Amino acid sequence: MYTPRHFAMTDEHVRSLLGTAETAQLVTAHETGPVATLLPLTWRPDAAGEGLGSLVFHVTRVNPVWKEPHLGEALAILSGPDGYIDADWYASNAEAPGVPTWNYVTVHAYGPLVVHDDAEWLRAAVWDMSDRFGYDTDKVDPDAIERMLRAIVGIELPIARVEAKAKLNQNRTPADIAGAIAGLRSVGNVPLADVMDEVSVPHAEQRHALLADIRGRNLGHLRPPVG
Repeated sequence: MYTPRHFAMTDEHVRSLLGTAETAQLVTAHETGPVATLLPLTWRPDAAGEGLGSLVFHVTRVNPVWKEPHLGEALAILSGPDGYIDADWYASNAEAPGVPTWNYVTVHAYGPLVVHDDAEWLRAAVWDMSDRFGYDTDKVDPDAIERMLRAIVGIELPIARVEAKAKLNQNRTPADIAGAIAGLRSVGNVPLADVMDEVSVPHAEQRHALLADIRGRNLGHLRPPVG
């Protein structure tokens, strides 16, 4: 994934998306070609806090994605807030009309795909996911749960590396970003507006201050000597 430096995500933001994303596109390569499977997920952080942990999924036993031999690493694509940015929201658009864009946050997590066919591992994975989404599994008949557990297979992706990108107008002026945030809130895209408030505003303010300092230094060199 092409990621300009000003769109790169911090480790903190990567972990935040790993912990809040509810689904991922799990992409696997096989001799017959690539396969993409949309799956709900649970993130298990690294116990030692040094790595990025693993992503946990499960699929029905008849799904061939766990049976067919995999070629190389698997890829899980996690998406954060995204949305259309109307160029008219930019403060600068009144004098210099530009074009709209699409802002987004995404993490590509790579690693080996590990298949789990152990009943206790599966039970823990399903319970974790049920707890995450607020479902009380105690309501389900124990025999029915056992039947369902036998019908699924667990999949784990230990995260070996990530590519992470937050394209959030960081390359525009603070005024343009403020306009985009206001526009997003006006159309109800609060999640994207909030992440731009957190990420884009301080980035743009620092960039604006740096450019102003550079311009000031250059103008100082150009001023004629006094006297």
